[in-house]
Amino acid sequence: METLRQRQIAGLIRMLHLNDESRLTGGPLAVGTEDQNTPIWKVLVFDSFCRDIVSTVLRVNDLRDNGITVHMLLEAQRTSIPDVPAIYFMQPKPENIKRLAEDLARDLYELYYVNFSSSLPRTLLEEFAVQTAASGTSHQIAQVYDQYLNFLCPEESMFSLHFPNTFESIHSPAMTDTAISSLIDRIVSALFSVLLTLKSVPTICAPRGNAAEMVATRLDAKLREHIMNSRQNLFAEGVEDVVAQSRRPVLVLLDRDIDLGSMLMHSWTYQALIHDLYNIKLNQISITQTDSAGRKAKKTYDLSVNDSFWANNAALPFPEVAIGIDEASNAFRREADEITRMGGVGSLDEVGGLDMGASTKQLQRAITSLPELTARKASIDMHMNIATSLLDSIKDRQLDVLFQMEEQMGRQTKTTIIEAINDPEKKDLQDKLRLFVLFMLANEGLRQSDIDECEAALRAAGCDMAPLEYIHKLRSLNKMSSSIASPSVGAGGPGSGPSGAMGGSSDLLGKFSSISNRLAGFTDSSSLGSIFSGVRNLLPSRKQLPVTRIVESAMTGKPAGASGIRSTVAAGGVASGGASRVFEDFVHLDPKQVRRGNLAGSNATAGPRSQTASEGGSAQEAIVFVIGGGNYIEYQNLMEFAQRSTPRKHIVYGSTDVVSASDFLAQLTRLNQSTPK
Repeated sequence: METLRQRQIAGLIRMLHLNDESRLTGGPLAVGTEDQNTPIWKVLVFDSFCRDIVSTVLRVNDLRDNGITVHMLLEAQRTSIPDVPAIYFMQPKPENIKRLAEDLARDLYELYYVNFSSSLPRTLLEEFAVQTAASGTSHQIAQVYDQYLNFLCPEESMFSLHFPNTFESIHSPAMTDTAISSLIDRIVSALFSVLLTLKSVPTICAPRGNAAEMVATRLDAKLREHIMNSRQNLFAEGVEDVVAQSRRPVLVLLDRDIDLGSMLMHSWTYQALIHDLYNIKLNQISITQTDSAGRKAKKTYDLSVNDSFWANNAALPFPEVAIGIDEASNAFRREADEITRMGGVGSLDEVGGLDMGASTKQLQRAITSLPELTARKASIDMHMNIATSLLDSIKDRQLDVLFQMEEQMGRQTKTTIIEAINDPEKKDLQDKLRLFVLFMLANEGLRQSDIDECEAALRAAGCDMAPLEYIHKLRSLNKMSSSIASPSVGAGGPGSGPSGAMGGSSDLLGKFSSISNRLAGFTDSSSLGSIFSGVRNLLPSRKQLPVTRIVESAMTGKPAGASGIRSTVAAGGVASGGASRVFEDFVHLDPKQVRRGNLAGSNATAGPRSQTASEGGSAQEAIVFVIGGGNYIEYQNLMEFAQRSTPRKHIVYGSTDVVSASDFLAQLTRLNQSTPK
């Protein structure tokens, strides 16, 4: 079964081959010819948003392999390249239509293959027709396509709408009803594209009273109108559609308010830790590193799913990843030594100069494998540099200690929190604020005097209190009751009890705090395995985050575990007491039902009538979308739940944007400034 990312890539590749399926198998063809050996070289012109879509899943080499010689921004000044066709990929906006018409009038290219990221409104299509007719350039337009690809896919089963600061926009008092409605329409349009890419018409469920319900209602109407009234149903694809009908997914729409804690948690997995510290953008990170001479330089790294080490280790705890880097480095060193020994040379760089004709067959095979070895070395070096930087940050900010405290948040007291706030070894002020916010959310009955005492300690430490002040406002305005989901003592997950891996072993944490000192002098002959041998068991407990618990209830129609969901932050004061109770108050819609409205009242499950959990079945596929931002912690938690399920479930996670903890705090700060006391 193809993932969302694979389907998006297939759509982009098809676009690069002029939307002609026959060109995908025979290679790029020249326009107007059937000669399979004649390549067609094209220019790709995109706006900044569509550039981000492409760059998230394709690299320059991929573009070149599909006939793209030059790619340029639509907004940039471009010179004429005659006798060359151009592929345009852009959002359906008036300013983009105007620029395209100007390019046609200037006769920059031979033919124009126009592709819009989402559906082109009829008004803009008519405006485009008027402008091209006025300039007499209509004959140069070879195609006009709606691609429905207006979303980013950083991971195989993860997507982002790339709408920054959505949480701030939705909650800002300065946002007018018109602006909110426009944002909701943009979200609906992007979700429609995601569903169309997946070729799935799901049932929809969402909590009542917030943005999620508005999105659910409008998306239901859009899907219903397309299915019932369109002359061509884009969701129908012959036999494949019949299969899709038998396994319709559940689309769970959620507001970020339902769980603020997950946005502020510290993580211990490789990918989430990198995002927290370096803010992954378009699958790239930038790290400032210091060399042996004390000079600082910023390096940029690509974190591509095509990197096998990244794909296999992104969701693993960081100590395991470091050991994996060591093992990969040792394996590479052994292979490199064998090749250089056979060639009688001193390094891999000299192997490429050997005479293939005079070499033995064994050495020829080794030389042939040289490009693959070189790519592996580049990957190992990259992850080694990232791990080194991560270890420095872990030591400097004591992230291991913070992670352990948050894993055992149910055991923390006012005294332990104040001690952590006053600890001079914990140097990052945002870390201290995040810790207290999580402690406050985890303890619904916390006395106001305890809160005041902790806040006084935060002020004395120099923390910016604006994010915390806004959380207080938010809870007061909506009469909320919220907390994070704390792992139960003796729940059975790794590290859930005193004897587990996270069971208060200060010796383990003490050993880990010295790791970066030892890694500072790391050389090829060093062993990361020995460095991490003392902390191999420092593993996250297997707990479900609130979003995962709600999704489990949506897919099964059953309560999500004995401990329920204690991290609900919803308008209307939804009380804690189980994900199933929270889920019961959701609105449930089925775009394929003739009668519009709730599936079966407030107690209905999310599954379609033919496949509902209430009839004894269980939905095997789900699409989860969070309005207001998401992160890799929630994504990985959902993937773990899907993998543990029997049979294995298929879940796609999406959000308006992938947001780091620091960016989320910045949104809370700005909201506090714009919200009256």
